[in-house]
Amino acid sequence: MRRGADAPGVVGPVRPMSWAPGDRPDGTPVVAVLAPRWEARSEEGWLVRQVAGALACAAEVHVITPDGRKPETTRDGVFTLHRLGTPLDRAAERRRDLLVSALGQSAPAPAAGTPGVSALLDRDLTDGWAAATGVLDRIRPDRVVIAGHTSLGALAAVEAAAGEVPVGLLVLGSDLTSAAFPHFAPLFARADVILVATETEGAAIAAAHGCADRVRRIGAPLSTNLSALSEPNPWVGPSGYVLVLTTADVEDDDPQVELSRLVRLRFPERPVGLCYTDGFFVWHEGRLNRGWPVERSSDMARLLAWARVVVDLDPGTLIARRCVESLLYGTPIVVGAGTRAREHAQRGGGGLWFDDPAELLWGVEALLDDDAHAAFSAQGQAYAEDEYGSTDRFVERVTSACRIAAAS
Repeated sequence: MRRGADAPGVVGPVRPMSWAPGDRPDGTPVVAVLAPRWEARSEEGWLVRQVAGALACAAEVHVITPDGRKPETTRDGVFTLHRLGTPLDRAAERRRDLLVSALGQSAPAPAAGTPGVSALLDRDLTDGWAAATGVLDRIRPDRVVIAGHTSLGALAAVEAAAGEVPVGLLVLGSDLTSAAFPHFAPLFARADVILVATETEGAAIAAAHGCADRVRRIGAPLSTNLSALSEPNPWVGPSGYVLVLTTADVEDDDPQVELSRLVRLRFPERPVGLCYTDGFFVWHEGRLNRGWPVERSSDMARLLAWARVVVDLDPGTLIARRCVESLLYGTPIVVGAGTRAREHAQRGGGGLWFDDPAELLWGVEALLDDDAHAAFSAQGQAYAEDEYGSTDRFVERVTSACRIAAAS
């Protein structure tokens, strides 16, 4: 009998039905996390590691990834890491994403499994997962979690090993057009639980795939760094400055640079910190001082904690971590209306969003007002602490969604 979404109860201290009952006398369930890459630089990679860490609170976790120069199995903290040594072709991923973007604009989009289209989309992206079948045969997990809604090769490896194991899907839906694309529907159909980071992502997935009953929003585990409150950044001090975050170089021909200059010129009486990839600039009373780029998370935390308002011109496409962290420090945010960060400003009440430069400047000015700042600060901080500020709550969301009882 297949264990699916309708299976009662959770996997607890007594070992559940498995591929080979009785061979784990301690009763610890085994979970395999299949991830295209194992890294923490991107928001997607970081969230995969957090989900794996949450599962490790109650299970023996094996991470399987095509990454690596050669096949090897090592320990990585609490995880057993299986590198297959067959990394996915990044050029093939970019080609697939471009095709999905183009085909997604057609009406209607090609159905899942359309001959020719499927082969083109999957070219050079499934073979890298082939060796995962052997690893799954050896570890015989009680649950599989596949990271990424485009990981069809990972699903094929799971089905080849044993099709009855419960499969969870961590969507990583940065591109909601791609997440709704019919070619990837088999992953959503196979999963008994679908994990999403935000409400925006969850609503889009539920509408596209008709799976609202299986979607679980897990958020992310974020917290404040108390040391950030002990001393402000020496370049701007505790001066109630406006902090502008970009992902561009200061000399780039980029809309982010133009918008940051507008903010700088609009508020000459107030210090403005401008965070570019090639330097940190402080503008005040006509003087522009340049410092080193902000690379350490502790330095960014100090900037967020002491700012009066944070303008994030390119928040992350999955969680918008810097915006959540800003709200955790009680610093209101101003973000683009079309970004994932809008959810935090709108649903959390911790900031404003803009469609054009005039709205951007108006939003900053509004949040500099003492009464407005106090209200938005309190609302945003309460929202961020409730939704993202508890590691224990994140662990409980992940383990209960995957039907694994977390240890106390």
